[in-house]
Amino acid sequence: MSRIVALIVILFFSCRGSSVKETQSTVLADSAKTVVAEDKDLSCGQLVSDLVQSSNAFAIGHFGKELLKSRIAYMTPDKATIKLYVINDISETPSEERLVENAVGWLEFYRQTGKLLDITNDPDKPVILKYDKAILAEHDLFKLCSPEVAVAKPGTGYETRDVMLADDIRFNDKLKRFFTMGEFEKVFGKPDSIKLLAEEAPCNTIFGTEAPDDKYLYKSGSRFETSGDSVAVDEFWFLHGNFITYKGIRIDANTTMQDIQQLFPTAVKGRLGMDKEGKLWVIQLREDEKGISDGHIKMFFRNGKVSFMHWWFPC
Repeated sequence: MSRIVALIVILFFSCRGSSVKETQSTVLADSAKTVVAEDKDLSCGQLVSDLVQSSNAFAIGHFGKELLKSRIAYMTPDKATIKLYVINDISETPSEERLVENAVGWLEFYRQTGKLLDITNDPDKPVILKYDKAILAEHDLFKLCSPEVAVAKPGTGYETRDVMLADDIRFNDKLKRFFTMGEFEKVFGKPDSIKLLAEEAPCNTIFGTEAPDDKYLYKSGSRFETSGDSVAVDEFWFLHGNFITYKGIRIDANTTMQDIQQLFPTAVKGRLGMDKEGKLWVIQLREDEKGISDGHIKMFFRNGKVSFMHWWFPC
């Protein structure tokens, strides 16, 4: 009788053990399915962030992993350009938060070689970075980060600046930003004064030729840069009847900040106070829709009306 009881006990625990194992296998299988599902839902932004955070990029040392943010700025079939940035509060009053994005570094990731380069200090002398290659072992950055994602607006949580495309601007309703010397004289007349760029020694130039005869032309407060027969607007003042049309809308010395707010609501909302030619309000407008350029257009206001505009680019 005791042998029968013992046999029943053994069979009971054997069956129970099989059941437990089957249950564990089912749980593990379900977990595996869950993990795969989560992997498929991995976003481009998260993958790029994980890649950057695992690297030894210069900006991490300066700003730390908590403050540093990143996103795809531009992508070709073989290379992804990654923008590193921080978010700063530009509000003049503690009770009102205005957050804007400031670029602090640039990386390039190459599809064929898997190399991650830091081009922040010198694009011509990039530094090869180390990063956790396991992050990209099961995910193709170039498939996950489609061109639509790459050019999308940055994530929520801060104000993106409005865009003012140069191709949509007409100076005195006649000229685009770039034109010839003959067109300059036809629309604006003879320059009031001329200086060689070498005399002014700007840190950046529009044409970038650094030719010895490149000049600045000054007319009615505005400044134009020349290279050979080519002319470009650098700083434009709304004086002596000069004006621009933007997408057919006239902007002149009588245009108020409220008028501009209809065109660029975010930029006006985030306007800055700046000491230049007295205490002026200034708004900043992006030059392109993709956010590739580090430069922007500054539009200044005096007594609530448009005063002048300037193309700005960091040195």
